[in-house]
Amino acid sequence: MIDPADIQARKAALAQLMGEKLRVGGGSFEHKLKRAGRLLPRWARRDAARLIEAGQMAGNPRLARQIDVRALDAAQARLTRYLQALDLAERRKTLRINLAAGIAFKILLVAAVFILVARWQALL
Repeated sequence: MIDPADIQARKAALAQLMGEKLRVGGGSFEHKLKRAGRLLPRWARRDAARLIEAGQMAGNPRLARQIDVRALDAAQARLTRYLQALDLAERRKTLRINLAAGIAFKILLVAAVFILVARWQALL
């Protein structure tokens, strides 16, 4: 059986890591997870939901016996590894490159349409 304080400590550590790496605010792990939204991959959100569910189950002694501690440890380890591997500078650089590429593509698309319409109207 797992102690509810242990689960709370795990969630607090992950909440602090999420605050540092994802720059999401909020007090509790649940609130930070909600604010992170799609910044986390689906498997990470699923692992975080497993931690939240275990926290709720740990409050009831009968339900606390049903918590799979190995799965909980694995979920926490995967989330911790993922969050520690995030690089904020690389993420910002990638976002800027993607934005510039999107703008360049749209400019090229508008230029191509302009040239096609000009040829169709026999202006070029």
